[in-house]
Amino acid sequence: MLLSRSSEYAVQALLYIAKSSDKMILAKEISERQGLALPFLGKILLSLVKGGLLKSQKGRGGGFSLAVPPDEITLIQMVHIIDGQDAFEGCVFGLPECGEENPCPVHDLWMKTRDQISEIFEHRTLAQLLDVVSPRISTN
Repeated sequence: MLLSRSSEYAVQALLYIAKSSDKMILAKEISERQGLALPFLGKILLSLVKGGLLKSQKGRGGGFSLAVPPDEITLIQMVHIIDGQDAFEGCVFGLPECGEENPCPVHDLWMKTRDQISEIFEHRTLAQLLDVVSPRISTN
C-alpha cells in the first residue's frame, strides 16, 4: 500500500463525486456506497474543499461536488492536499536516520522509484482514473 488510508479515501470519494457529475453528493451517500467510515470521510472531504478540489453546500440540496473539472485534477494534487507536499519523501521504512549520508539498504532504489511514482501522479488525472474504474462505481 503506497498511499495513506486518507489518500485512498480521497481518491474513492473524488471518483464517486466525479461519476455523479452535476449533482451535490452527501458524505453519508459516499460512505454507504463506497464502504468508507463516515467520520473519517468527513474530515477528508473538508480537506479537499480547503484544497480547492471540492465545493460544499450546506442545507437542503447540499453536499459536495467537484470545484474543477476532473481532467484538471491530478493525482499528485490529491495526495499533496491530504498527505502534504512531502508525501513521498523520506525512507520507505520510516527510518528517521536514513538519508543520503546514512542510507538504508534500499534507499537509492527507493529514491528512483519514488521519483517515477511522483512523475506518474503528476501526469495522471482524476478523469483518466475515472475512465478506467467508472464501470465499477455504482451511484444508483
